[in-house]
Amino acid sequence: MTIALLVLALIVALGFLYALVLRPWLKNQAWAQSFFTWVDPIELALFKKSETILVGRLLWVGGLFVTFYDAAATFVHSLDLTPLTTRVFDWLQIPPDMRSLSMSAFIGILGLLINRLRKTTTKPLELVAVPDAKLPPAAAQAVAQAEVAKEAAVQAVAEAKS
Repeated sequence: MTIALLVLALIVALGFLYALVLRPWLKNQAWAQSFFTWVDPIELALFKKSETILVGRLLWVGGLFVTFYDAAATFVHSLDLTPLTTRVFDWLQIPPDMRSLSMSAFIGILGLLINRLRKTTTKPLELVAVPDAKLPPAAAQAVAQAEVAKEAAVQAVAEAKS
């Protein structure tokens, strides 16, 4: 059970790292475009190429795990994750009296990350969820025009605020 939990935590951590750091950086690298040609169908199937949806789904999976654990703990009285959580908090060197606050802070940080992703969202999901290789020229031109119009609108609002 402990190994499964650690693998799940590693998958979620790698998903967050990919969504928040690695994917945006790779999108700006010319040499990584072949990677995105290969990974586009996977991203479309899992999270529609939207980092915000990816983070939401990672939270959803975590919530399902907690729900499953709570339901199983009702019937399996010997199920106790305290040793695992204690090891994790000990490894992070978090004092015992600060552990509940640490969990609250972690959830708050997740909320901030979701807000950051929402702020950096630039296109509707319908435009993001289209494989770049299969985008017809007319649609690509319409997307480019929409991007120019969006930038002009953002600039106009910024000028109106100042």
